[in-house]
Amino acid sequence: MKLTTFLARYGTDEACRSHLESVRWPHGPVCDRCGSVDDASPVAKRPGVYRCRACGKDFRVTVGTPMEDSHLPLRTWYLAMYLVLASSKGISSVKLAEHLGVGQKTAWFLAHRIRALLARGKKLPLSGIVEADESYIGGKAGNLRSSAPRPGKGRGTKKPMLFAAIERGGQARTTRIASAKIAPLLWQWTGGGQAVLCSDELASYRWIGRKMEGHHAVRYASEHGFRWDHREDVADRIARCLIGQHGRLSWTDLVA
Repeated sequence: MKLTTFLARYGTDEACRSHLESVRWPHGPVCDRCGSVDDASPVAKRPGVYRCRACGKDFRVTVGTPMEDSHLPLRTWYLAMYLVLASSKGISSVKLAEHLGVGQKTAWFLAHRIRALLARGKKLPLSGIVEADESYIGGKAGNLRSSAPRPGKGRGTKKPMLFAAIERGGQARTTRIASAKIAPLLWQWTGGGQAVLCSDELASYRWIGRKMEGHHAVRYASEHGFRWDHREDVADRIARCLIGQHGRLSWTDLVA
């Protein structure tokens, strides 16, 4: 969605609140205390506040969300969500603060709450064709001090490993992991192997691939015609996000 279209659609608190109510309350207002549905009336002179007829509690559509009790207007939350989701390289809290007209600490708070919202919800198993591969996160050896130990390259490196599995045309999963845990994690993510695996020739993939519906092992040097775009696209997006958002990164920052 273009920014101009977004601002025209969600440029006011009323428009944002109406959209949020339609998403959270498709069958009418839901009281968070007694659970009654569509049994509440708007409170006069208090926009967005409803009073439950069953228990008498006043509540808003933001109850139970990170937006509850926030002093920021809904349109600021919506615009922050748009900027975080639309930035392919990620967006720093400093740049987010500039766009929103708020302080850096407020922008940092917003960005973390939005990412927490993205991590919520039930995750369905990956199915169909699933591409899996690992990437190594860290700077280039040429940028290290001359006295620092060399991190190595490829699977012999000491850099933290980020594992990614991508369902073609669907969702993606990433996590920090040790190579020995690839097979059980892939088995879990695919709901017990209910998918066709596409990977390289790492032994962990060969072992788990025999237990799945199918396995296509790619040898990069001889199979240039094989489409590997999805996995590489996710890995590139993660790398660009780290560059655009973090000045430096440690193992503990790679939240699973």
